[in-house]
Amino acid sequence: MKSIVAFLLLLGIILMASCSNKPVTAGRIVYSIEYPEQKDNFFLYSILPKEMEMNFKNGRLCSTIQKANLRFSQYVDCNNRTISTYFEYGSDQFHAVFSADEVNELMGSQNTYRIEWLKEEDTIAGYNVKKAVAVSKMDPSDSIELWYTDQICLPNANWYNPFKEIKGTLLAYAIDRYGIRMVFRAKLVEEKEVDAALLEPLMKGRTINCAVFNSKMNDLFKTFE
Repeated sequence: MKSIVAFLLLLGIILMASCSNKPVTAGRIVYSIEYPEQKDNFFLYSILPKEMEMNFKNGRLCSTIQKANLRFSQYVDCNNRTISTYFEYGSDQFHAVFSADEVNELMGSQNTYRIEWLKEEDTIAGYNVKKAVAVSKMDPSDSIELWYTDQICLPNANWYNPFKEIKGTLLAYAIDRYGIRMVFRAKLVEEKEVDAALLEPLMKGRTINCAVFNSKMNDLFKTFE
């Protein structure tokens, strides 16, 4: 009888351990955003959003940055490799669905990096993460610290960004957009059911192409300088 009880206890421990290690397949990640190069520009720094929320499920994700009457959402399908965007600023609303050529153009316009894999490990927002460093191929003095986890199941999560070699979900990273470096770090990871409607691209306002979208975003950030 004692051996049976011991076996059942051992089995329970194994099952609990396997459940705790089961990758999260749906939920949301809330990232803090810092702008280290803009801190001397008090006006710009004060109005820039300081948080991003990403909802994900079944290989699809929606990242949203918003503050007051400004909202920017990006919809990415990692299975079919498609990207859509939505932008709202005051009464101005527009969206863009990137064609395959525009997706390739977007990826080609990004900075390119060499990834250095490190043995350092840590935890962010309660999840185990591994460290890598992305070193710019154009400027070796420019490096970005990356922390990623395999405990969040989002296959091909980085196919569209400069860190596609990372086979995991990034919980800390930096990226350059519209002349501004944005540093992201997860402060909350919540495993939850995600309504499919949250992952469907918003089609409100005017329909524009990728080039016009980027031009509008660049013009907007120039007005803040």
